[in-house]
Amino acid sequence: MKECSKCNTVKPFEEFHKKTAGIDGHQNNCKVCHNEYTARYRKVIRPDYWNSKDGYFSHKKNWEYIKEYRAANKNIIVYMIKVLDSFYIGMTKARLNVRINTHRADYKNPNKHGHMPGLHNMFDKLSQSEIDNALSTTVVLETKEGNRYQGYKCEKKWIKFYSDRGWNLLNDKHHIRQAI
Repeated sequence: MKECSKCNTVKPFEEFHKKTAGIDGHQNNCKVCHNEYTARYRKVIRPDYWNSKDGYFSHKKNWEYIKEYRAANKNIIVYMIKVLDSFYIGMTKARLNVRINTHRADYKNPNKHGHMPGLHNMFDKLSQSEIDNALSTTVVLETKEGNRYQGYKCEKKWIKFYSDRGWNLLNDKHHIRQAI
């Protein structure tokens, strides 16, 4: 038995979708609440996105993008963002535009604000258009095949490279991942 975090009703585990990463192997919301939320999301929150006639998924050209986006074997991308007279170096295995949009969303999200103190503190000094401009001038330093561990190692190499040359980096010590 488990209590739904949405409707607060105690139900058997069969009434919850599975979630292997969950503590008990099930979602926190029951199937009924989850289905209600999904229906509301598709009809009320993002109807333009899910519309079968002219929404995002109605266009065949988007399916190739989706297939590539979901591929597990994405390349490592190490990138640099210039913010005023400082620089932030990051790594992603996602598409670069997705990662850049994540930086924008993390800064706007009060729960994530400060997640990257150096970058976010610099963003605090800028207007929204200046932040957008800084993010749009992102430069790719290196692209190569490899796993996430190799990506962190590559990111660390570039941080060391620019740090040794006296560049003002926004990567704080917490964010510089340690290669094991």
